[in-house]
Amino acid sequence: MRRGWHSTTGRGRAVAVLGVALLGAGLAWHYPLVAALGACLVALVAAELAAVLLASTVEVEREVAPRVVVRQGRCEGRLRVLGRRRRGLVRLDVADRVQGRLVPVALPDDPGGAAEEASEVAYPVPTPRRGLVEVGPVQVRLVGLTGMAARSTESGRLDLVRVLPRRVPLAGMLPGHRRASAGGDEAQELGGTDLVGLHEYVVGDDLRRLHWATSARTGTLMVREDAEPSQAHVCVLLDDRASAYLGDADLFEEAVEVAAAIAHSCTDEGLPLRVHTVSDRREVVVPASVSRRPMQEHDDLEVLLTEVDLAASGRPGLLRSRDLDVAVAVTGPGADLRELALALGEASTRVVAVVDPAPLVGASQEAGLLVLRGATSVSLAGTWDAAVLR
Repeated sequence: MRRGWHSTTGRGRAVAVLGVALLGAGLAWHYPLVAALGACLVALVAAELAAVLLASTVEVEREVAPRVVVRQGRCEGRLRVLGRRRRGLVRLDVADRVQGRLVPVALPDDPGGAAEEASEVAYPVPTPRRGLVEVGPVQVRLVGLTGMAARSTESGRLDLVRVLPRRVPLAGMLPGHRRASAGGDEAQELGGTDLVGLHEYVVGDDLRRLHWATSARTGTLMVREDAEPSQAHVCVLLDDRASAYLGDADLFEEAVEVAAAIAHSCTDEGLPLRVHTVSDRREVVVPASVSRRPMQEHDDLEVLLTEVDLAASGRPGLLRSRDLDVAVAVTGPGADLRELALALGEASTRVVAVVDPAPLVGASQEAGLLVLRGATSVSLAGTWDAAVLR
């Protein structure tokens, strides 16, 4: 894609209007000095416009790497400028568009000379938010010496950078137990495992878990994905309401990282997991896995954690019985904790993790509800670890 335009700038138009006015007034009232001044101003604007239009063409090529990065991680654009960058009456400004906003690129000094020159420059691509970041096209702008005329061109393709939440390590999952199927408070103590899925055999899999019936039918070695019935089911309830974070999008970014840390801790341990948003817009269920191999549901989880955004409103509903083991709500300072506590139902372990810019206390126990607070995802993870190791 390539498109361009040229014109006098606001300054150039103002100077041209002033020059025409002075020229007309001087000729009408027989003031040759005023007329000459007006003529000089008009000539200056015309000369600068001609210099910009006749300036040599400059081509740019841009690459972005890496295409997948964590929030606030390093992402770099590399710009290659082809052609001479004339000094004198015209200067060259280059900027790249990132999410519609122009990011200036500082070019190296023009080496000069009559031959065509090529130069490369690297510049950071900001990644303050999760999601898909649009990079491009590049804007090349030739500006007159006094800024009265300019020619702009946009060229290059539109690249997408996927920004993931930062990986915040946790010491592990808070203790919980699986309630009996009849609904009592006693924990299940069942032997054996449940079959929750199959995957094709790869080197390193335990041959004792081969599923011979499916392997014989398909002609491909298939391995069981088993889960222990007594494993505690974990539910992460992510508060995605703007009111919970008092309209501060940065607090929501920290909350998503906390939710992602808890979710990754579960998948690393092979625990069954459900991630649900308060607005009821997004949900991912990841089954348990003894082998802890990545499954399709892991990709769905990454998409949710990358693309979830703030909702205008919503009301948390009561979690269903299959989630009543370890239930964690992640929210901000503007949330009603009693409302979230009711939403967590009768889980054996109920936790509310609050991203609070000014927490008075790190952890507190309120009527069977553990409330953890931290100013950032890192500090809140430290409070979580202290609760796990207690």
